[in-house]
Amino acid sequence: MWEQIRQHPKAVLVAVLIHLFLLAFFVVSLTSRHTPSASARAIKAEVVADQKQVEKIRQRIKPDAAERQAREQKRLEEARHRQQLAAQKAREEAKRLEAEQKRLAEKKRRAERERQKLLAAQQRLEREKREAARRKQAEAEKKRREAARRKAEAEKKRRAEAEKRRQEEARRKAEAEKRRQEEARRKAEAEKKRKAEAERRKKLLEERRKREEEQARRDRILEEQAEEKRRMAQLLAEEERAMEEQSRLASLRSQYMSAIKSRVQSRWLQPADGLTGACRVHVRQSPSGNILDVRVESSSSCNPLMKRSVEKAVERASPLPAPPDRRVFDPEIDFTFEPQT
Repeated sequence: MWEQIRQHPKAVLVAVLIHLFLLAFFVVSLTSRHTPSASARAIKAEVVADQKQVEKIRQRIKPDAAERQAREQKRLEEARHRQQLAAQKAREEAKRLEAEQKRLAEKKRRAERERQKLLAAQQRLEREKREAARRKQAEAEKKRREAARRKAEAEKKRRAEAEKRRQEEARRKAEAEKRRQEEARRKAEAEKKRKAEAERRKKLLEERRKREEEQARRDRILEEQAEEKRRMAQLLAEEERAMEEQSRLASLRSQYMSAIKSRVQSRWLQPADGLTGACRVHVRQSPSGNILDVRVESSSSCNPLMKRSVEKAVERASPLPAPPDRRVFDPEIDFTFEPQT
């Protein structure tokens, strides 16, 4: 019974609720027949408390006693009818519950039979698996023994072939050793001949090398003597060219300074006091000949007026004449200005 309750809790709960409903209905019906209702007790209390109020209510309502009794009889009949219907419904529900319990019990028995069948099938499957595993193990053991037999035969065959190869290798080595010794003998004879020939050639080459070295030494001495003569001649020629170039540059520098002095002389104006004398001039010029700075040194022969006139002349001479050769150009030049009157 408890097993069925655990398996079908909802059906049992519905049955219990129906029985509780029927029990409550019977109790309410019995109570309504033998005990006054709460409304009646309240009215009675109000009648005791206030008789005048009750009279007012009775005068307002004034029910007919026969009609009230008929309604009460009708209500009781309806209540009995409802009780009969409820009892019939309870009997039907009890029959339904009983049929449901039978159906559930039958379903449980079928489930049990199915479980037994499933268990038997599982046991049969397990037996088949064990039998298959046993057969598989036996087959594997058979294969293992067959593989071991084949491996043993293969090992035996491999050893026989290895022994055969070893013997063949020993034979080949003996033949190779014999050939090697013969080849060594031939090589020794050939080496002996080669050394003798090499010694003869070495002597010939040594004699030839000595002759060639002696000839090369004589040729080298002659070449060195000729090279020394050429070098001395070249040095003399270069010195001559350098002296000529220096002489030419000196001549060009002299011409350049003369041109500068002439340019300044042509721009010079004699001072008003008529006193003149030589003045030392320092000029700084740009590559294009423009005067950047001019300084005239004061001396006994170069009074301030003369000094100022020479500075003006140099400034008026800008740009100075271009040099005849760029090598004689000097950005700073010094010269002595001597007025020509």
